[in-house]
Amino acid sequence: MTVTDRLPLGSEEETELDPFLERAARWATELEYRDVPRPVRWAARAQLVSTVGAAVWTCSHPLGERIATATESHADGDATFLGGADLSPEGAAAGNAALSMALDFDDTVLGGHTGHSSVFVPLAYAESTGASGERLLVAHVAANEVAARLAAAAAIGPFRGQQTAYIHAVAAAVGRAVIEGDDAETLSDALGTALLQPPWPLESPFLGSDAKVWSASEPLKSGIAAVDSARAGLSGRPDLTEADEGFLDSFADLPLPEFLEGFGERWHTRAVTVKGVPGCAYVTAPIEAALEARGRFDRGRTTIERVDVYGSLFATEVDDRASPYLDGPNSPVSALSFTIPFNVAVALIDGEHTPRQLAGRVGDADVWRLADRVFVHHDASFTMAALESEVPVGAMLRRVGVPVVGYAAKTVGVGATLRHLPTLLRFARKRPLPSDFSDADKRMGARVEVTTTDGRTIETTVDHPSGFAGKPLEEIRAVARNKCRSGLEAAGVGPSDATQRVDELFAVDSVPSVSLEAFAPEGSP
Repeated sequence: MTVTDRLPLGSEEETELDPFLERAARWATELEYRDVPRPVRWAARAQLVSTVGAAVWTCSHPLGERIATATESHADGDATFLGGADLSPEGAAAGNAALSMALDFDDTVLGGHTGHSSVFVPLAYAESTGASGERLLVAHVAANEVAARLAAAAAIGPFRGQQTAYIHAVAAAVGRAVIEGDDAETLSDALGTALLQPPWPLESPFLGSDAKVWSASEPLKSGIAAVDSARAGLSGRPDLTEADEGFLDSFADLPLPEFLEGFGERWHTRAVTVKGVPGCAYVTAPIEAALEARGRFDRGRTTIERVDVYGSLFATEVDDRASPYLDGPNSPVSALSFTIPFNVAVALIDGEHTPRQLAGRVGDADVWRLADRVFVHHDASFTMAALESEVPVGAMLRRVGVPVVGYAAKTVGVGATLRHLPTLLRFARKRPLPSDFSDADKRMGARVEVTTTDGRTIETTVDHPSGFAGKPLEEIRAVARNKCRSGLEAAGVGPSDATQRVDELFAVDSVPSVSLEAFAPEGSP
């Protein structure tokens, strides 16, 4: 199959592009397993295993039981909800997405945190309809590619990361339609309907409560319902992405429509990041550096005087945003996952950082006393390394040029922008869009300096966290495997059984029908 964005004429001139949603629908509904390059399939399988692993881990956290209770109204279905009884496909997808969102232990591709919907909607509908593993992977990749392009085109705007919730309405519509065999016209109408009223998340409940767990689930339901609407003959607006006062006008400060192109050429799925520890991606390097420092402690008791963490503007920004919502042992998980001091402190004390630390250790006064002695600083070298990376927003920012300074002023404030103006100006040269994302990386580094009461300093640096985009696919796969396997073990599954179940999930595209039963409570292979 050859599906292109433009139709060549007799010369090098090109016809005007059809609306994005029409092109996306044609490409997604015509995509076949053989059209997906092998490295993209590997990346997608790692994302799938990582996303399931994140959800499984939440089942062992107090939030998991609450999410399960909230989904009971969808009971008596034929799709596996990892937190309990089988649910309707919509209920299973929404419930599992809430589980994978809850602890910020998810994954990303270039364009956002697509996995909550691009993984769990195809899984639920594949299980319900008996679709093959190959079809599941095709739907998963198609959902990633369409949703991630839209998010990349609007990346220079008010939302980043998990707050880019509208991608789940898009991915859900694509994932369901591809599994159930809808045609391009139906999917185009569904996408045009799914974006009728894109979510506009508010920061206070996102960081200051448990409501964040539904960030993907609610728009996901809109995308699923949009498919029903389109099948009933209700039309959507296929041109709403590019139209005057349309999506990009509303959701992007500096729209980048060039990211809406490149289907079958640039694969956003290939630039996958799998987190090895729970928490915002910008907190990962400080945690990994803290764990490395912990490994250098004396065998006897080491008493810490203070800890200094140096990171990028991304890291200092999210820490500043989360800090007002912290309340010691009463802090919501959503705020904890964005803050550096708590996570560094608990990693230094425990010598590990898993969802267990986001449950049993939140009430420990020793952790909070050490967190009070963790100080976060900006290091311009880490900011430049992050901006020079394609992920999370480097590929988009380098298409902006000088206006990046104004965007920075709006995002991090005029004062911070002026303080770091030399750094930003070094990045203000507009550069071409990469031809592919095979080498896209995500260098979100940090340095941790631990000063002990006897005057010693232990310094560790993590430039490129494990499992992040740009690492070898074998490593990304290993991080996903460990996350899912350890999550199963935390739920009471024996080590050998856990390993077998994860191996089978990695081979999901080789099976004639799909089931997540082995990953639910009391599940068996």
